[in-house]
This record gives sequence, C-alpha cells and structure tokens, in this order.
Amino acid sequence: MIRLLLASFICALSVANAAQAQMSDVPSFDTNGDFASARVQGNRGTYPHWQWLVVAADEEGLNCRNVDGSVVVTLAYGAVVDSVFASGDAIEWVNDQPWLQVSASVMDLRRRVVDEIAVAYTCYVRANKTYIAPINPDTQ
Repeated sequence: MIRLLLASFICALSVANAAQAQMSDVPSFDTNGDFASARVQGNRGTYPHWQWLVVAADEEGLNCRNVDGSVVVTLAYGAVVDSVFASGDAIEWVNDQPWLQVSASVMDLRRRVVDEIAVAYTCYVRANKTYIAPINPDTQ
C-alpha cells in the first residue's frame, strides 16, 4: 500500500514538472536604456523578438525615420509595431546609437510627414526604453 502511494506521488510530481510552461524572454536594455539587439537568447540559439510598444508620451508622437534620417511618420503612444529583420538583426547602430527598424500600419500613426500614402511604413525608431518597450508574447 505504501509503495503504491509513493509511486502515485512520484508520478504526480513528474507530471506537474512536465506541465510547467516556460516564459518567453524579451530583449533587455543596458545602463543607458539602449537595446543592443532585437534577438533573444533561447535554449536553442537566438530568436527574433517581433513586437514593440511605443511608450514615448510626446503629444507629437514618436519620430520614425528613413535611412537618411528624415522623419517619415510619427507613431502614436500605445501603438504596437513589428521588428523588421532585413539582415541578422532588426537593430542597427548609427553614430553609436541603436535604431530599431519597424513596420508600422496606418493605425499606428499619429501623423504622416511624407506625401506618400501607404498601408504600412518601414522606418527606424531609437531603440531605447524611453521610446519603446518589448512586448512579451506570453502575456497576450
């Protein structure tokens, strides 16, 4: 009888441990608040982090720039934008500052600066915690 109870207890423990889910990790920032990469270390290498929340509370919106540095659109506070991984990482370093390449839909815009009208815009925002925050996919 004791053996049967012990076996049941061990079986229940192993099932409980197997059912525990792992939380996704998100990119972290350095002491300056800069995100160095949009890739996250997993148990099988790195994987891309896709969604970011615009947290810049400026009424004018967060400037999103083209490769020349000109403002293309401004993104609204609370907008969710997607990383664009054109090369190995969605974050590029320009003048010692990280910039995240994003794709933003018309619904994410506060204001359009360019005359060109599109369904989505690909542009760069400063990869800093003052402006953007990674969204943990496990919380959705």
